[in-house]
Amino acid sequence: MNISSLKNWLPIVAISAVIPIIISLILGISIIQALVASGLTIMLVISAFIFRSHGRDRKPGYENS
Repeated sequence: MNISSLKNWLPIVAISAVIPIIISLILGISIIQALVASGLTIMLVISAFIFRSHGRDRKPGYENS
């Protein structure tokens, strides 16, 4: 992974970490559950970016092979 790609992902990861905390505070859920939800969201976003970055390059016309 490049440092430049991490700099691009960091704002998206931060926003995705804050959203479950804000929603749980509005709904009145405990802070521990909010932190767990935030951690799971961070793991989901980071794993999606890793799979996207290190995925197999596809050539035009070879999508089904």
